[in-house]
Amino acid sequence: MPSSATGNSVRKTALAYLILLFVSSCLSLFLFMRNPWLASDLNTDSYVWFLEFSRTIFQSQSAYYAESILLPLLAKILGATQTLITYKLLCGLLTVCILPITAIFAQRYFQNLFKTLLFIILFGLSFQYLQFYILGFPDPLTILLLVLAVFQKRLGVMFALLVLAMLSHFSMAALSVIGLIGLIYFSPNAVLYSQKKLVAISIAAILAGKAFLLAWYAVFHYQLLSRLDWALGKGYIFFLERYETNMAGFWLTPGIPFLALYFLIAAYFLMQKKFAFVFSALLALAITYVALFWTVDGLRVFAVVIAAPYAYLLLSFINSLPFWKAVK
Repeated sequence: MPSSATGNSVRKTALAYLILLFVSSCLSLFLFMRNPWLASDLNTDSYVWFLEFSRTIFQSQSAYYAESILLPLLAKILGATQTLITYKLLCGLLTVCILPITAIFAQRYFQNLFKTLLFIILFGLSFQYLQFYILGFPDPLTILLLVLAVFQKRLGVMFALLVLAMLSHFSMAALSVIGLIGLIYFSPNAVLYSQKKLVAISIAAILAGKAFLLAWYAVFHYQLLSRLDWALGKGYIFFLERYETNMAGFWLTPGIPFLALYFLIAAYFLMQKKFAFVFSALLALAITYVALFWTVDGLRVFAVVIAAPYAYLLLSFINSLPFWKAVK
């Protein structure tokens, strides 16, 4: 009898993962193919600089984007630097894999098929980057690492994923984690570790990632202009004029579905009197809009910076819904 029960449990678990992989893969491919710029993006020489950086990653660099070493290093190891198309195909594969890999980690966290399905559907349909990505940047890898980190119950794994996110795109990943810290500290969820430990791990990951990058710069003689220096060099007026040119477009960058769901969740927790948690959610959103203002890359910047806070907010919302005990 025990062996039979164990076998049934294993089959049930395997079936749940198969369902999740099928649904998440289909949704991911559907969104991926809806990108209106996919064909032109694959057939043009746009964003070739990350390919060139990948080919010369062990040589001296000065461009500010050379802080993003993980994806170029991965491409070089995998041999995806032969042509621009192979590099972009790697970026495309990572983009398609965001939802399926997240589904696996989410199921390990929730241990509930319906919770995981709800997360994947809500995240997939509201997170506009999955449909309006730009191939060639390290964004899909950075987003994936940040989202996976929020599903970790083991501090060591969370730390490792966040450090890797820092190596993938330090400035945007660091802002994402800063936005995440408040949500973790005031979390309404019952967690395996205290909020203080999780906050400490998050801060330590930022510092460790920066320390690794500084060591890398020293070994390979990088002398980079920082993204902050670049922004300050452009000047406040430059960014203000860009904002005033299309103010509505600026505020609607993440799309109406994302904003509607974000504020709906905030309102839900506000009704539950989770004031500090709601304030942290709004602060994370404000940090993201500040990053959007001081850059010129639009949705891709917004998506990376909000990735961890949004995933955590959505996770917390799903966990807090009252009807799960009745759903088996």
